[in-house]
Amino acid sequence: MAVGLVMVTVAAATGQMTGVALAGTAETPYRVLDGYARHGHQERLNTPADEVDWLRKNRFMHGELDDFPADAIVLHRVDVETYLDQAGFQGSYTHLSYGFTDPTDLWVVRKPGTAPFTVVRGLPGAGGITTQVAELQALGARRVIHVGTAGLLSPDVPYGQIIVSDGSYRDGGAFLLAPDAKQQVARPDQEFTARVRAAAARSGLPSARGIGYTMPIYYFQPGSILRDLLAIKGSDKPTFVEMEEGPFFTLATLMGLKAASVVVGSDRLVNDGGRLHQSLWDGDLDALELAAFKVAVDAVQRP
Repeated sequence: MAVGLVMVTVAAATGQMTGVALAGTAETPYRVLDGYARHGHQERLNTPADEVDWLRKNRFMHGELDDFPADAIVLHRVDVETYLDQAGFQGSYTHLSYGFTDPTDLWVVRKPGTAPFTVVRGLPGAGGITTQVAELQALGARRVIHVGTAGLLSPDVPYGQIIVSDGSYRDGGAFLLAPDAKQQVARPDQEFTARVRAAAARSGLPSARGIGYTMPIYYFQPGSILRDLLAIKGSDKPTFVEMEEGPFFTLATLMGLKAASVVVGSDRLVNDGGRLHQSLWDGDLDALELAAFKVAVDAVQRP
C-alpha cells in the first residue's frame, strides 16, 4: 500500500495522470482527446534513422540506398511505373521495396541529363504518409511533394484542374507531431510551394490554390463535421477534404523538410436542400492526376 501512495503523490506533484487505477484511489479514466491536445512536446521516441540503418545493413547491402536523391514525390497511385513511363522515364528507374514498418514501394529515377528523384507509392492517412516521409528524410530526401486526390467542398472550385495546397486543417496525427495545439492549419514550405505553382503555370493546366481539411477516414465521415466545414468563412475556408496533408506538412516542419502538395478533385460534397451527399466526377481522373504528377516532376527538375 505504501508504494501505491508514493506513486499517487508523485503523479499529483508532477501533474501527470497515468490513467491506471492505483490501490486506494478512485479510477481515473484516460481521456484520449485531451492527450492529443496536451501531450508533452520535448521528448520524441522511435525515430526513422534506426530503421534506415537496419535496411542498409540487412536488406540493401550493395549500395542501393547510397547517394539517395534529395527530391521525392509521394504519388497516391497503384500504377506508378505507368506514370513514370508516360512522363518520359521509361528504363531510367530502379524499383525497391520493403515491408517492416509499412509496405513501401519506391522507384529511384536516374535519367542522364535530368536531376535524380524518387517516387514512393503513397499510403493513406497519417500513419502511411508520416512513416514513409520520415524514412525518406532518413534516407536523404530534403524536398517532398505529395500528389493525390481530394473531395471538393466549395462549388466555386471546378473539376478538371489541379489544386496547389496552401495548407490543411490538422487531424489527430498532425497534432501529435505539432509543437502545440494552438495552430489549427498546417502549412507547406512557401518557397517550395511557389516552385510547384510555377510548374503548374508552365504546364498550361487550369490550377487553383486552396486550404484542405485532413480527414483521417474515407468511409463513414461524420456529417456534422462536414456541415461545419461548409459554414467556415474567411481566408482559411477549406475548399477540399483529403487524408494526408495535415500530418505531412507538420512532420516536414518537425524534420526540416521542404514540403508541398498537389491534389485533384475526384468528388464533391453536395448540400441538396440540407441533405449531404457525395457526387463523383465523371471526367478523366487518370489523365488529370498524371498531369499533376508531371507538374511535380517539373518542379523537382528545375534548378
